[in-house]
Amino acid sequence: MNALVFDRFRTSPRTGRKDMKVEESNRGPTIVMSIDENVDALLRLLPDMEQSLGPDHPDLADYYISLGLLLYHDSRFEEAEELFVKALAMRERLLAVDHPDVAAALNHLGLVYLAEGKYADAEPLFKRALSLQEKVLGPEHLNIASALSNLGDLYMTLSRFQEAEEVLRRGLKIRERYLGLEDGSLIEILNSLANIYAEEGRRADAEPLFRRVLKIEERVHGADHPSVANALNNLASLFLAKDQFDQAEPMHRRALAIRERVLSPDHPKVAESLNNLGWLYHQHGNHARAESLYRRAIEIWERALGPEHAYVAACLENYAELLRKTNRSTEAVTLDRRVQLIRSKYME
Repeated sequence: MNALVFDRFRTSPRTGRKDMKVEESNRGPTIVMSIDENVDALLRLLPDMEQSLGPDHPDLADYYISLGLLLYHDSRFEEAEELFVKALAMRERLLAVDHPDVAAALNHLGLVYLAEGKYADAEPLFKRALSLQEKVLGPEHLNIASALSNLGDLYMTLSRFQEAEEVLRRGLKIRERYLGLEDGSLIEILNSLANIYAEEGRRADAEPLFRRVLKIEERVHGADHPSVANALNNLASLFLAKDQFDQAEPMHRRALAIRERVLSPDHPKVAESLNNLGWLYHQHGNHARAESLYRRAIEIWERALGPEHAYVAACLENYAELLRKTNRSTEAVTLDRRVQLIRSKYME
């Protein structure tokens, strides 16, 4: 059993998404659209765009990409995939095989496949995009770091940690050389490497990276930003895994305070901190305090996410273990049954 640590990976295990930025092609920036715009209205305009531009106009591929990005960031992955497939096919037909816009389209489609859990489809796209960019830009160009991060994200998801470490370390060196040691763009890759080390039990290697992330987050966002809370959560969880309760507790408490103040007391991220702090007290033998935190976390998640969400099941499982430790086996069995029922629905 472990505390829930949802911030450890840049994307959740394919229930979330990695951020994509609107690309800039060699012709200039593609069509830029706000995520707040009405995506469905833009989709209704698509047939008119296709008719007016024609099947061989490069701006149509740009439109597919821009609209696909909006759908991707709205977690409408199947629709985004359809548009990215069209954009890739157009660019492969109209442009040179090693054109940077082809590599960009490959990366976009690969990220959608990654979000959809189509890992076998994502890997060759990421590898091909990386190869094209290395050929055109050179192996040490800054844009190569993003392609390496995509491939590293895939390998992490597949628990291929050695391969992930190799590409992420290369990407980190490139970014550091161009941007320095404290640039905000280093945060994701530092977190990813730290998590690889944590997964492999290399906690001494993970700690300095998590500390770097916290320092950068505080410098970029200030001391009370939700991203700082995420960094505190990760570092505290590492200390907890090393049974360093005295170092973990103030970090979890500070993360909780930030989230309550900035996000609201009933935000799902507050529930995450409550659960993680509860787990700390649970492991340290402060069962009464742990129980009150678990109960509040469950209430928030049930209200915000629904009573059958996976996060609810995970916290119920923690709570059931605590009940067994405090000689309340009958109550624990009741919670165990509820956990099994929730998880069985995810297996269907």
